[in-house]
Amino acid sequence: MKKLKTKISVFLAMLCSIAFMFSAVPAYAADDGSVSASDDELSNAAPYFEQLYGQSDYELEQMKDSGEFGQEFYTSWITNRKIVGDYVSLDQLTQTPDNTFQAVISFENFDADVEMTMDADGYFTGYKMDILYGETAENLMARLYAEDDNTLQLQADDKGGFYEVFWTSWKTDRDTTGKFLGFDDSKKTEVDDSDPDGLTITLYPKFENYTAEAVINYDANHKISNYTLNINYSLGEKMGQAGMNMVVGLFTVFAVLAILIIIISLFRFMPNGDKKKKAEASAPVKAAPAKAAAPAKAAVQDHTEEEIAAAIAAAIAAASEEAPSAEGYVVRSVKKTGRKWTRV
Repeated sequence: MKKLKTKISVFLAMLCSIAFMFSAVPAYAADDGSVSASDDELSNAAPYFEQLYGQSDYELEQMKDSGEFGQEFYTSWITNRKIVGDYVSLDQLTQTPDNTFQAVISFENFDADVEMTMDADGYFTGYKMDILYGETAENLMARLYAEDDNTLQLQADDKGGFYEVFWTSWKTDRDTTGKFLGFDDSKKTEVDDSDPDGLTITLYPKFENYTAEAVINYDANHKISNYTLNINYSLGEKMGQAGMNMVVGLFTVFAVLAILIIIISLFRFMPNGDKKKKAEASAPVKAAPAKAAAPAKAAVQDHTEEEIAAAIAAAIAAASEEAPSAEGYVVRSVKKTGRKWTRV
């Protein structure tokens, strides 16, 4: 325990020693009295920040009990490290006249603005981290818009995901938008963290030909995942595109209808064996000609007349009480007179 506390004290002392590096760089002094570190001084200070943000959970627990600075750093870093990711580099370091150190640090997912306060005795007493969501997205997109094709292709092949989506989109969009000029100062970058499944950042880049709206999505692990560019076309261009879409749509509909009509019209030339067989099976048997049935009808008629004549002859014979003979009455023909038969 004593060894660990000694390590923390030495580490904090090294951080405090950064303050002395600024005394020899008046060229970086600003009007408000703040002094910015040179590139060499940033390189010398970077290992201390790397060590600070690279501590294990056990070391962080011990640092929490080392004083006010340790408590504030522990509380902030335990929460923010899940968002920003691992430490990458120290980008800026500035000391103000009231012994406040301000650093811009690049992490794996986002950049952050870190502020550390120092008391009169040279010990750090306060710590605060602000995650720079919008600035990180702007810096990333400005860099990507300025990259050459080979670099963008390598990033798309190696990293995939967002970088592949961006490269696929940018290859097409840049012919329309033209060269990237910067971001629209009249519109502020928007950060939407209302979705628990991810973060959405909306940027407003300016190009040679158009302004646009760039939407960057992060997943639940705060990893950049998607990119969309919405170009702000003029009203006339939008109406022209709408008209063209309507013409193409109508042409497509009528072309399909014409093809369907042609296909349906060809159905009559297609043989249908099953239909022909069914037609033959259901065809009625033709009746015999009417002339062939006429003799049968005549025979029936003659037979009936003979029976009537025989019946009449028998009736006459019975009436005269004489037996019929060859010399007796002979009925030659029978004709209907229209009167009803009466019993003799």
